[in-house]
Amino acid sequence: MKRIFIFLIAATLAVVLFELFLRYSPFGYGISPAVYDKDLGQWHKKNFSSIEKSTCFRTRYYLDKRGLVKNAYPYDPAKQDIILLGDSYLENFKVKNKNLMHNILYTLYNGKYNFLNYGYSGTSAVQQYMILKTKVDLNRTRAVIQFIKPETDIFEVDPANFDATMRPKVFLDFHDLDHFTIIPPKPHDTKERIRDLLGNLELYTFARKGVYVLRKKLSGDENSSTPYKQREGEDFSKNWLQLNGAIYQTAKLLREHHIAYNVIIYGKEDSFKKSLKDFLRKQEIPFYDLEEMAKKANLKIPSFSCDKHWNDTAHRNIAKLIKRENIVR
Repeated sequence: MKRIFIFLIAATLAVVLFELFLRYSPFGYGISPAVYDKDLGQWHKKNFSSIEKSTCFRTRYYLDKRGLVKNAYPYDPAKQDIILLGDSYLENFKVKNKNLMHNILYTLYNGKYNFLNYGYSGTSAVQQYMILKTKVDLNRTRAVIQFIKPETDIFEVDPANFDATMRPKVFLDFHDLDHFTIIPPKPHDTKERIRDLLGNLELYTFARKGVYVLRKKLSGDENSSTPYKQREGEDFSKNWLQLNGAIYQTAKLLREHHIAYNVIIYGKEDSFKKSLKDFLRKQEIPFYDLEEMAKKANLKIPSFSCDKHWNDTAHRNIAKLIKRENIVR
């Protein structure tokens, strides 16, 4: 018993010391911004700040009282809201707050609207539909701009691509475009409460980064921009139904509230983009190809040298393209 007691004391002391080391050394990766959410499975912590770090950036990011990526301007309730939806490319804790797209857009439009960043890492059009339903005040919203990367969304709409090590997510199960069932996230059980507790430690983020890097090395696909590989001959018709269904329902919801809806498509896989464009044309949903817009305006959409996500210049340039194309009217 004495040895067990000594071991437990030593282990606890080691964890505490390593946590302090990460917090006050240049080797920490910050604290997890995620917390359990009954509607979405996970959402940003409120009134929170931490760092995002890699070899080519070290950025402090900020979340507001709603869990949104913070505005660099005061929110004005007398103005209408423009909602930006997307994944980690939009959320982008790596970019300095003042250079994030929603803050640049506010300046470009001379403060006419509140531009709000509802980007959330690891979401697809499915979760973003539920974000609109549960987090956004549609009565105050004038327009929604949604960024979709079909080469990743087509996989991320499928709950089979997620395992028990990941935080919970809400999913939709479409039978056809008009009929679907909400698959709610698992309840806030003991496991999720422990994750929320551990999420306040830098040690937790450090361990998750290590697991992520190890998985990529073991998969032999360290440089891929797409997290899932399309297997030859595999039928993705169900995946496309889920993705298209989420977009269809988003358009339907926004039409009911007389809210303008535009999709910006990005990514490198032309076959995925073509399939999505064909669907959007059929449904008469306005869309823009980011690569084509940038080429026409002779603007670059660069990524960080050590990371595939858009960098500060990209966020500034995308905001310029939105203004140039008069997407927000």
